[in-house]
Amino acid sequence: MIEERRKQDRFLDLHHDDVLWANMIRAQQDLLMMDRKEMTDDVLYDLLKMGVLDWEAPNDRLNQTTPAMRHSTAMMMRMLSRVMQLEAKVRSASCLSYDIN
Repeated sequence: MIEERRKQDRFLDLHHDDVLWANMIRAQQDLLMMDRKEMTDDVLYDLLKMGVLDWEAPNDRLNQTTPAMRHSTAMMMRMLSRVMQLEAKVRSASCLSYDIN
């Protein structure tokens, strides 16, 4: 329940730049928790990692990028999450159809 709330928080009480940072923190957590087996595109994963994490900093610190970069990366992480959820549903539905036949 708390996890779902964390994913749906729109941060309406924050200034725009702070909303971007809050979404980047969420993107960082999502990226670090992502199951690499489900992410089949290594190039896309590397690009997301470049946008979210500072590769030269220890401990997976957030990348100190421009607001435009933070915005596009946070938006892409959100869309990727939805695409992966839909792919999982399609996979499970196609497995069920094979089991029935």
